[in-house]
Amino acid sequence: MYSQPEHHHTDIRAEDIPEDQRAFCPVSGDPVDKEEAEQLRHVRDYKGVKYYFCCSACLDLFDKDPEAYTQEGDKETAQIAKDTPVNTLTLFEKEHLIDNVWAFRFHPTKPLHWTAGQYMRVDLPHDNPDKEGTKRWFTISSAPYEGYAQITTRVTNSTFKQALSGLKVGDTLSMIENSEGSFTWQESDKPLIFIAGGIGITPYHSILMQRVHDAQPLNVTLIYGSRTDDVVFKDLFDAYVMEHPEFKVHYVIGEPLTAAKLNEFAPSLNQSLVYVSGPDPMVDALGAELIATGLPEDQLKKDGFPNYTQMNY
Repeated sequence: MYSQPEHHHTDIRAEDIPEDQRAFCPVSGDPVDKEEAEQLRHVRDYKGVKYYFCCSACLDLFDKDPEAYTQEGDKETAQIAKDTPVNTLTLFEKEHLIDNVWAFRFHPTKPLHWTAGQYMRVDLPHDNPDKEGTKRWFTISSAPYEGYAQITTRVTNSTFKQALSGLKVGDTLSMIENSEGSFTWQESDKPLIFIAGGIGITPYHSILMQRVHDAQPLNVTLIYGSRTDDVVFKDLFDAYVMEHPEFKVHYVIGEPLTAAKLNEFAPSLNQSLVYVSGPDPMVDALGAELIATGLPEDQLKKDGFPNYTQMNY
């Protein structure tokens, strides 16, 4: 039943890290600051070699099969292949949703195939990029039946987000990796619990919309944490509650999501298949707390978003 955690990497450039402090994640190939990795405990010693990881998801993957990530290959060829566009996305609409959250909708040049809840990697070259670079991972927040790719995100002051916000209808960005990820609907004999922190709602938006379109039951409880009463997609979820009595939604406003709070809405939490999506720190902390309080690890699915905290999610 176990599904690996998702990894939405940042795109720090290698040249922004001093050479004597620079390593490369053996799973993703992304550059890593050794000091930061040590502080986060994203390190492993394996057969006398120390490896540094860009995120906890890559660390989990390595722990499951170290040999798969310690074989030397043609890294330069792999990096070239990794950065080669696989599709071109053309903006046809953008919409302000709430606060600083916007939806950007793109038509793909080639048919785009994905499973609801998956993500893609895109490249948006722009002038004077900051240290986060020109590439990003985004959940495809539209549903597959819609046929277009929607990016739903908070528009921050990063150069990438400003470039994205500045796109005009007809402008393009490059999709450089096909959709992937296992943070998708999983049939189970256990109750399903979806836990979202802020912008971590995006994969659930895709999943639930697709199930409604396919006339599948919404037999899941959604617990949605938000810093304020301004909750993205709230009208849609409230409509689903009215139309699907098996679907339950609980909003937690202005307070952290904890195991104790979740148990108020889902007393059978430890007997459930639990999804957690949101800022990396929240996902890591809440996931660890749920396991410590009795949730079996193979009943936990995680999807962490970088560059978000409890203050800006």
